[in-house]
Amino acid sequence: MRIHQTLIVVAFLLLLPSISASNEQQGIDLVASSPLSQQLDSDVVLCEKFLPQQGPYPYSESTDMVQLSWWSWSDETNSNWPDDDAHARFGELSLQNGTTALYNEEAVQNQDIAEGILLGRQHATTQTALTLDGSVEIASDENGQWFVRIPVEMSTLVNLSNNTILYIFLSEDIATDQHQRTAHHLIRDMQPEIRFSNQVGNKTNTTWVLSSEHLTAAGIDLQENPYGWHITLAFFGEVEGDSTNRLLALYHQPLPNRWHSSTTGDFALPLFLLVLSAVLASSAVLNAMKREKGMPKLNASWKTIHPPVAHFSFEAGSLPVHLKSCETELPWGIKGGFKAKRIPSNTTHEFILRFRELQPCDCQVSLALEVEELGSWTQYLRLVNPEIISENEKRSVEINNLQGEIGEHDES
Repeated sequence: MRIHQTLIVVAFLLLLPSISASNEQQGIDLVASSPLSQQLDSDVVLCEKFLPQQGPYPYSESTDMVQLSWWSWSDETNSNWPDDDAHARFGELSLQNGTTALYNEEAVQNQDIAEGILLGRQHATTQTALTLDGSVEIASDENGQWFVRIPVEMSTLVNLSNNTILYIFLSEDIATDQHQRTAHHLIRDMQPEIRFSNQVGNKTNTTWVLSSEHLTAAGIDLQENPYGWHITLAFFGEVEGDSTNRLLALYHQPLPNRWHSSTTGDFALPLFLLVLSAVLASSAVLNAMKREKGMPKLNASWKTIHPPVAHFSFEAGSLPVHLKSCETELPWGIKGGFKAKRIPSNTTHEFILRFRELQPCDCQVSLALEVEELGSWTQYLRLVNPEIISENEKRSVEINNLQGEIGEHDES
């Protein structure tokens, strides 16, 4: 019992951190969080592919590039994929019709991937222009709407041009529209940001936010579909002494979900409850086995009818037994009384009961006994009236294995 009480107290203590944590923030609740990933190497190219109106839409896995997909045909095809940002991207860069992809913002038309990667590397900075330290978070506002926020500390390591810009892309790993078109890493939302210092040596502490309204407009429901998203941060601009627009920094990682932000502490209580259940279950099984092995076995039979004498054989189990008293129900009565007896474990005690006189009904016998560690109870036995059983049925058929009856199990 003390062990069980201790386990319950520990469970309560495990609950306290989660209770206090839930009250730390008012209005905004953190749903999931993961640290911002390492900045990708400058050899890794950002490939933005403009999907054609007619499929298929192949996707190339490569450690040399991060490939994202743009869709710009929703009006023509009645697709539910968003295309506003695709048109905005096309117009922002003044791209010509026929452009099929961008490699670090350099436009190509039907160029193979190897050539595109080579072109992109020519438009990437070879020095580390900036670093980010922070996290990517999913949070819930006071209305229960989920949004994405990116709290960071940005360190500017070289002087950057005034037109340096950050693009935040939120892409769906495998997107399917209502016509069953399928595309990989389809950009659902794009947000440009310029809120950072472009002067060398400066640090910017800021939080970039993709609002719940922004996500809803892009057809993104992270509550219903929390898995299968990536977020990409791409800085484009010029460094001091170089007038060429280049990819300055690239970050690409899965959007966090509840499992990303799980810690050992989050599993402590469920694991503890599982262990507690196992302990309680094993305890119940062990107690049942102990009870079964410790229970005594009792047999009885009529020895003689005139005068009525019954023979009892009492076999103790794995636990000692104290046979306290023996009584009969009226009209039967025991002649000469009954002597209490302590019976060691795994031994047999035999005794006889003499009755005052033969009665016309069955003989009801009650034995008060106490088994060490199991408790006390009264066991009731019924001996069939010896006058109505034949000479071959003198052994009672209603005792223990022969239908003995147990009552008033009173544990102490």
